[in-house]
Amino acid sequence: MSKSNKNRDRREMVEQMRKQAKAAERRRTLTVIAACVVVALIIVGAAVWQIVREQQQKEELANEKLTDIGTAAEQAGCAPVEEQRATGSGEHVTTPVDYDIVPPSSGPHNPTTVESGTHFFGPGERPDVGLLVHNLEHGWSVVWYDETVADDDEQLGQLEATAAKFDAEGSDPRFNMIIAPWTEEDGESIPDGKHIAFSHWSVHQDPNVVPSRENLPSESFGVSQYCDSFSGAALERFMEKYPYDDAPEGYLWH
Repeated sequence: MSKSNKNRDRREMVEQMRKQAKAAERRRTLTVIAACVVVALIIVGAAVWQIVREQQQKEELANEKLTDIGTAAEQAGCAPVEEQRATGSGEHVTTPVDYDIVPPSSGPHNPTTVESGTHFFGPGERPDVGLLVHNLEHGWSVVWYDETVADDDEQLGQLEATAAKFDAEGSDPRFNMIIAPWTEEDGESIPDGKHIAFSHWSVHQDPNVVPSRENLPSESFGVSQYCDSFSGAALERFMEKYPYDDAPEGYLWH
C-alpha cells in the first residue's frame, strides 16, 4: 500500500473517531438536558399541585360555616373576655403609640381608618396599628394573630378562609372585622402565651336602643379575648356579644 493511501486511511479513521466522539457527546448532552427537563417538570408540577391544593382547601373552608372553621370554641383555649376602661376616644395622633393593652383594644389612634374593605392582612401587609385602633372606635372587631400562627399554613389558611366569608358579605356592617398580624416589632407578645386575640372597643350599648351621638354612653371599655388557636365559632360568639354599633362611634353605621 502506498504512503498516500495509508495517510488517507489514517485521516478517514481519525475523522470517523471524531464523528463517533461528537455523536457520543451529543447523546450525553441530550441525556443531561432530558434529565434536567424531567427534574424541572417534577419541581414545577409539585409547586403547581401545591398551589392548586391550597386553593382548593381555601375554597372548601370558605364554603363551610364560620362556626366550622378552625378549632371548636371549647377547644381553642380561649380565656374569659377581659375588659378595661378605655382611653383615647376621639384622640387623634400621627405618631406611634405605646399601648397599655396589647394588642390594643382602645387608645389614641391615627386620624384615618382602614377603608380598603380588606378583611385579611398577611404578614408584612398590615397597615399601621393606629389605623386599626381607629377602626375599633368605629365598631370594628380585630382578630390579631402572632408569628406562630403566621408560620402555620393550616391556621393561616383558616384565617384567609374566614376573611373570604366576610368579603362575600360586602359592606354589611355586621361583618366589620379585620384579621391582622401582631409582631414582636409592635410590642409585647399576646398575653398568657396565647396566639390569637379578639379585640373590640365597647360602650355596652343597649341592643334595644338605636345608637346615636345623643344617647352615647359616657364610658367605654377595651374588650379583649385571648385564645391558643383560631376558632370561627369563638369569633362568632365574640362579635355577637360586641356588635358593630357597640362602640364609641358605632352610631355612624345608623
